[in-house]
Amino acid sequence: MPFDLIIFDYDGVLVDSLDEVINAGRDYCRSIGHGRMLNKEIIKTLEPMTYEELARAIGLTPGRIEPFSAFVFKRLQKADASTPFFPGIESLLRQLASANVAIISGNSRDVITAKLAAHALDMTIARIVGAYQTGDKAEKIGQACADFGADPTRTCMVGDSVSDIQYAKKAGVQSIAVTWGWQSRGILEMEKPDYIVENVSELAALLN
Repeated sequence: MPFDLIIFDYDGVLVDSLDEVINAGRDYCRSIGHGRMLNKEIIKTLEPMTYEELARAIGLTPGRIEPFSAFVFKRLQKADASTPFFPGIESLLRQLASANVAIISGNSRDVITAKLAAHALDMTIARIVGAYQTGDKAEKIGQACADFGADPTRTCMVGDSVSDIQYAKKAGVQSIAVTWGWQSRGILEMEKPDYIVENVSELAALLN
């Protein structure tokens, strides 16, 4: 294994939840009579990729930003295990069963655990760190390195957004950007990740 510790983001890297986020955002806008709707093009070019920035991108007023973020996040907590893995991800996680693998996500730990358990993958992931645990993603990455005794320079963060790359750099670990997630290759390349991969086969070759 080229890495002591492999850390994955969840939404947009392991599971395809983009449509769920878009639908939740649109439902919120309808509920308040806001005309401009969320779409994939807005998300793919957003920098950074946060619910707050999504709200601003569709023109919500400052007072609506926190309610929008809470609404979308709460909707994702109701997502069940039917949210699909991206093709090839389930096989990749099984291949990595002997490695130190963690998930650090803005989603909740319970949602992630339920999805993994439904596919008998819960034992392949050594650590799941969700949104409710304290610290930003860089701090969580640093804590994971310390807990596993992993050299940060031999640790990687696999993400699909500009912010994932930024947090990886802040934590001193290697960044791997995937292009099948929420943000476009062009936006990701501008942040200069250490690696960028187009499909799960490329990611598997890199990790193995």
